Amino acid sequence: MRRWIAPLLATAVALGPLVGRTQPSPAPPSVADTRAFGGVSEARILEAIRSARVLGRQNVGSTSVNLHLRLEGGIDAAWKPRTTSHGESYRAEIAAYRLNRLLGLNRVPPAISRPIQRSALRLAPDSPVIFDRDNTARGAAIYWVPVLRPSRIDGVEDQERWGRWLRQGRTVPPDQSQRAEEISTLLVFDFLTGNWDRWSGANVPMDAQGHLIYRDNNGGFLEPLPRWKMEIIFSFLQRVQRFSRRFVDQVRAMTLASLRRAIANDADGTEPLLNDAQLRAMMRRRATFLEYVDALVGIHGASEVYFFD
Repeated sequence: MRRWIAPLLATAVALGPLVGRTQPSPAPPSVADTRAFGGVSEARILEAIRSARVLGRQNVGSTSVNLHLRLEGGIDAAWKPRTTSHGESYRAEIAAYRLNRLLGLNRVPPAISRPIQRSALRLAPDSPVIFDRDNTARGAAIYWVPVLRPSRIDGVEDQERWGRWLRQGRTVPPDQSQRAEEISTLLVFDFLTGNWDRWSGANVPMDAQGHLIYRDNNGGFLEPLPRWKMEIIFSFLQRVQRFSRRFVDQVRAMTLASLRRAIANDADGTEPLLNDAQLRAMMRRRATFLEYVDALVGIHGASEVYFFD
């Protein structure tokens, strides 16, 4: 992966000596009941989307099967199943949520595996959904965030605007500091997960409080990742020269062992969400990212690179 460092630093004038690495902060708790998402306990959300009775469903997918499940109790879910067209990519949604949790973030909606009976889905005969012998289909149940609004950061002009904020020597408007940090962290998160499909349209909405929501993560964790997709995630990371110190510390603290514990098995406890090759590929991307950050610190100084808390 080191061959990618030079292109990532193409905008730098010169490479100075690297400074010492920041000491990592302790890994965040991994128990959902210590956390909340949008003011609701994550434990409560996960239990609801895993087991609450399905009252109704509506297809909201375009290129893939994505159902809005109306659930008993008032907490709804999106449901993305295993299909003949997208295979097991639903697992990436759950893995992304757990990685978000490991890295101390609160931006990926809670997600958990859930099998649903064929009779509750009322699918067309030619549906690509794959059913098991017991007539259930397994998929990712993802918290349906009640209020989502366009963030207006994915258009060409929008990307040019925030791209300036994240470059060294440019000014970040005081009222846009939070948004700039959320975009910076999103691009790093997508680099770590290998999610090449973030900017294909409407995948970065904001919630009622104006915070970005990192949804639609099923494009991540491909292994092997085709070179052209690798170049996409590198090109977006290359736009970022300012980072959250706290987030980088969490990435530094992540080890293969902690990643295994965080991702672990599917909800039924029988199958790992990601295989060993996928986990190791993510750790290689982590190492490349940290080399990039350290090189930028050597050029511009820690205070300029760790621009956000």
